Amino acid sequence: MASTSIPAPEAVQVLVSLLSDDSSTVRKSSMSSLKDIAALNPFLVLECCAAVSRGGRRGFGNMAGVFQVMAFGVRALDKRDVDPAFMAKLAKIATAEMISSKELNSDWQQSATRLLVAIGSHLPDLMMEEIFLHLSGTNAALPAMVQILAEFASTDPLQFIPRWKGVLSRILPILGNVRDMHRPIFANAFKCWCQAAWQYSTDFPSHFPLGGDVIAGHF
Repeated sequence: MASTSIPAPEAVQVLVSLLSDDSSTVRKSSMSSLKDIAALNPFLVLECCAAVSRGGRRGFGNMAGVFQVMAFGVRALDKRDVDPAFMAKLAKIATAEMISSKELNSDWQQSATRLLVAIGSHLPDLMMEEIFLHLSGTNAALPAMVQILAEFASTDPLQFIPRWKGVLSRILPILGNVRDMHRPIFANAFKCWCQAAWQYSTDFPSHFPLGGDVIAGHF
């Protein structure tokens, strides 16, 4: 049936390019079409989006739209079709943009965060290891990385909490070097992590992986 046919890769590439069109109507229509296609063939859409992402924000005018479509495509993937190598490539595209910018909470960063969280829903260890690479007190992207971990905890506490110890072991030693302007970001992250822990302990009390002795041991 025509309603379920999947366009050729060339047509999808055109739709992706239209995400940076000057017309907001065209951008919205393109995004809607790409999401429809991604529901049927997410890998095709992800490959086309990854291709235009290589130039980053300087090479493509609407990375927010690209990352948004990619996040949708990743979530549309069947667990059996998830390719770790390809997911690692997508994660690095997102983090590469973040570490090259001093912006915070821009539209494209929020969309990149959603992409990384979507990758984490399939491969949490892969996504978090990519984030951990950039968790240093001297990294300008540190606040953005912490925001990603906060979002992941809020979105998927079931997968975050068993890995919370690894987050704490990296975050707590650098708290003393956090700039005053970034402290609210860290405070919000700890709030999200604690809320996720409460949710996890309520749903799975016998499997809760952290006790007070574990957290205290980091101070």
